[in-house]
Amino acid sequence: MRLWMGRQIIAMVDLISISARISNGKRKFPVLILACLLLLTSCASVDQDLPSEPEEGVLIYAALNPITNGLQARVDAFNDSHTDVQIEIRDYSDENGPQRLLVELTAGRIPDIMELQRLGTEAVADDKEAEVMWHTSPLDADLSGCYWMPYQRLVQKGYLEDLWPYIENDPDLGREGVLEAPLKAAEVDGGLYMLFREVSINTLVGAESVIGDRRGWTVEELMEAFSNMSADSTVLHYDTVRSKVFFALLGPTLSQYVNWNTGQCSFDSKEFRSMVEFLKCFPAEFDSSLSAEALEKEILFRRMDGLQMLESTEIGMLKDIPYYNGFFKDGVTYVGYPTVDGGSGGSTFLLHGNKLAMSSACQDKEAAWDFIRQLVQRSNYRSKATMDKAHRMEQVKIRINRKDYELGNKVDLEREETRRPLYSGGPLIKMFPPTEEEFHLFEDLINNTTQIYWPNDALSDIVWEALGPYFAGDKTMDETIALVQDRVRLYVNEQK
Repeated sequence: MRLWMGRQIIAMVDLISISARISNGKRKFPVLILACLLLLTSCASVDQDLPSEPEEGVLIYAALNPITNGLQARVDAFNDSHTDVQIEIRDYSDENGPQRLLVELTAGRIPDIMELQRLGTEAVADDKEAEVMWHTSPLDADLSGCYWMPYQRLVQKGYLEDLWPYIENDPDLGREGVLEAPLKAAEVDGGLYMLFREVSINTLVGAESVIGDRRGWTVEELMEAFSNMSADSTVLHYDTVRSKVFFALLGPTLSQYVNWNTGQCSFDSKEFRSMVEFLKCFPAEFDSSLSAEALEKEILFRRMDGLQMLESTEIGMLKDIPYYNGFFKDGVTYVGYPTVDGGSGGSTFLLHGNKLAMSSACQDKEAAWDFIRQLVQRSNYRSKATMDKAHRMEQVKIRINRKDYELGNKVDLEREETRRPLYSGGPLIKMFPPTEEEFHLFEDLINNTTQIYWPNDALSDIVWEALGPYFAGDKTMDETIALVQDRVRLYVNEQK
């Protein structure tokens, strides 16, 4: 028993060290240390503090988000249609829920189905709530209420089940029944360990006259293009601060400098040094006396007058392409974020709605799949009239179900001319239906996006804190790179 406990404590410390930060910046170490101490006390006290083992024929659903009426209805419908197995929801939506779930995983209390992200919500019209990245990109969203489980590490530790075989053997799906690009972007070593309903594309767009016709670039190429603009120009919104650019845009790309298998890091490179210099383009703080509405207008005018090089965008449907094509006067290039090699992989998929995983220890995997597959089943609006479908399609993004995806494109291609504001409350501009050229651009963006937006908060924290003295003028670039390299290498090797 003591040997078992020792192994669990080692595993717990490993997982805790990679998931110590929730995105609002609050450290959870006291809660996590308390959990470790509970394990150290005695086997009896551990059992008392952990949830009881489920009864035979009961599947545990771990909910990181508040339990909605919709989720409860789906669980009730599943339970009504299955006499031999039932789903029981276990609530982890409180502040310390993600850490409690990690503690339970390492102690052997593994749920059968689990959510992998706390979404974070914001108020929208009519007192309703929406995901914080439903209407905007990570750069402009408030991510303080979001949390991403350490997905890759859970896979590497063997906690999660590969879902590709279930999709391939599903008579209503198969690989031809789903949009493969977003699912392949979510793979770990060729396996798919989570499922989601819909996505959008998080990218950067800019004026073709400044950027040229390209589908990817390095930081150096970005800075070269920016050097040709007027002195009072900005790369992004002129109120964009350094920390936001790092955590929202560059932080999620840090894994490209890390070999998680060998523990080697490549931060001492020209590319990473260029990224650090890129961050210096943005102020540490921004103070404006303008109201939110006036600030939005100012940003629009600066962009249209050629004083802003890039716009961070979130493309959720085909109809968004003609909308963003109106953002700059002289044509638009969908260039994406800078990457190490400057290739075409500079955009990421934002995953919307619940992201569900099946545990490798699930006691009834076929039943669990029967519930999880609802995420990629054909939606019920397929039988509605055309106008009703057009209205309902306004509420969705790029669907993983291929027939739903094709229906969305069909609806957008058949749209009539509409009017849409370029900013909230602003004057309406004419929006034309997408052209065939725009349709092919949309599909190219999807097929050339190879990564999901899934931050590693612990890695981002380590790098950002190490960069602080450089931005403050207290360390040279060489000293800073050495510090980043040492701290990240130590962290990565702790995870091996």
